[in-house]
Amino acid sequence: MANDSKEKDSVSDFKSVLRFVAETAELWYDPGLQRRYTLESLCKILGAKAAVLFVYGDCLAGGATPCSSILQVGLNDAQERRIKDYLQSGTPADPALPKLMDLIAQVVVQRRRELVSDAKWYESDYYKMFRATLSLDDTLYSKINVPGKMLSIAMLREAGEPAFEERERHMMDLAISQMAWPFQPEDAPVDPRLAALQPRLRKVMQHLLQGDSEKQVAAKLGLSKHTVHEYVKMLYQQLGVNSRGELLSQWVGRL
Repeated sequence: MANDSKEKDSVSDFKSVLRFVAETAELWYDPGLQRRYTLESLCKILGAKAAVLFVYGDCLAGGATPCSSILQVGLNDAQERRIKDYLQSGTPADPALPKLMDLIAQVVVQRRRELVSDAKWYESDYYKMFRATLSLDDTLYSKINVPGKMLSIAMLREAGEPAFEERERHMMDLAISQMAWPFQPEDAPVDPRLAALQPRLRKVMQHLLQGDSEKQVAAKLGLSKHTVHEYVKMLYQQLGVNSRGELLSQWVGRL
């Protein structure tokens, strides 16, 4: 019975992650919104207080390069200021980072307790001078290696909350590995024509670029073929193309 329960939980977790990944993918037209939605959703499914996304700078390892492109959800103004300041200086040093940096893979997700013992963590200047003052304790660390840089997402729990478990580490690993946006250029410009499209037209466009026929789009979106055909005509008009061939030639590889 216990094994059956664990198996059901695993299936439920898997479905939850895939649903979240699919929802995130629908925001491909706005990378900033996509990243924020990712952090907010991860906080919900992992039971975290806050999340911080940033491009790793070697100041965290004693170097001079600060972290950049910092995005957070769930922090109050004071916490946000302190964390942004910390990511510019990297002091005091986080005792969990040396072991995290030694792990080599495109995606690495580790619980704090896998990286540093409780004794070393709570005795460190980093915890006493920084985390304790923010009332933030346990962390789920991740790093994502992409050409030319390394992204990091830190999931944070409030002081007094339970530590992250292996189940949550696995869900985080699965989510990041299945998402496309972490591996795409962060500064890719958003074409204003995409931002102006209605959500339904964006979905139709996404399916067309994946190679679906109008009939297949209708079946997948639960619409009539006539409705999809009208959507396609509206899409062509708003994007300034006259055929599916033009649509594909202009937009495949840009999303």
